[in-house]
Amino acid sequence: MTFKLPKFTPPDFSLDFLANAPDCKIEEVTKEGVAHKNYHALSIYPEYFKIKGKWVLATESRMDSVAIVLLNYNGDNVIQIVEFRNLKVHDMVVVGRTEDGSEGIYMYTRGFAINSVDIDTFAFRGGRSRETAFSRDYDELYKIMQYEKEHAGKIVWVLGPSIALDDKSRAAFASLVENGYVHAVLSGNTMATYDLEKAMFKTISGQDTFESRETAHYNYIATINDARRFGSLKELINSGKVKDGILKACVENDVPLVLAGSVRDRYTLPNVYDNVYESQDAMRKHTRKATMLICLSSVLHTIAAGNMTPSYTVKDGIVRPVYIYSIDIQEFSVNKLSDRGTLEVKTLVTNIQDFIVNVADGLIK
Repeated sequence: MTFKLPKFTPPDFSLDFLANAPDCKIEEVTKEGVAHKNYHALSIYPEYFKIKGKWVLATESRMDSVAIVLLNYNGDNVIQIVEFRNLKVHDMVVVGRTEDGSEGIYMYTRGFAINSVDIDTFAFRGGRSRETAFSRDYDELYKIMQYEKEHAGKIVWVLGPSIALDDKSRAAFASLVENGYVHAVLSGNTMATYDLEKAMFKTISGQDTFESRETAHYNYIATINDARRFGSLKELINSGKVKDGILKACVENDVPLVLAGSVRDRYTLPNVYDNVYESQDAMRKHTRKATMLICLSSVLHTIAAGNMTPSYTVKDGIVRPVYIYSIDIQEFSVNKLSDRGTLEVKTLVTNIQDFIVNVADGLIK
């Protein structure tokens, strides 16, 4: 069956509570990086703001950000979404704490709701549960990924270090890159260093098939040293020293790679962001355009990317859903994203090395 995007049904603005709602209130920023005390913080859901009698959709809503009212080149009011730290003096910020239309602010969660009139009141195993076969989730995932590839979507991946521990998982992800199923990668210094060390020295933090080699523990630092000696990851990979792997595939296929540093990093590759705000900005350039986000075994990067990714996006003037997946071997880890407010996430509890091999096998014939 051919996959079809669910159609977005906008709110009925003729309803009394929306038609009679007041315009939203707007306050001018007087100090850079400081919002009005009654600021309105956005969610990942579509939010509308009533301006001069007209409801305007915020097209890039994301958590922990604020709405600024601007005029576009046609003289129409539009909503721009910015982080609190990026507020500038004279920005006109929407204020108000309700989302039911009473203050000219309306959060709408039913745009992609499925009509359930024909569904039985009781149906055994009608949804996902612990007893639902994983094959059902994989089949759905394949269809969505194929659709995104064929319709100029943007699949953004968040990768934890464990994907680089296994040759098969590295090769599987590289094949997804080479076949057009990866449009950006968000990760950290450790995953990247593991992948490069494996490609250059055949070890991971000095381990070779779980048996230590004498002096091999130096290889992790040697990998970073070599990368720094060449000056950039691209130059290192172009040198021919990197024989295979995730980073090689990304560089050779022009797939953007955002590596965000951590306070735990004792030594980092070139091109790793060591400023948290700069790394957020770099990640957000991709999450704001994402049509699909797939997060593999990286709790903090997953929460960060998930919270800056809206549950919808506007593509060619059409509002469509953003598909968000979180995969980890621990149920605790995959649930952390929904605990932080990203409610539109599909979770799979499985070994991500097996997961990525299955995905590559299912998509690449």
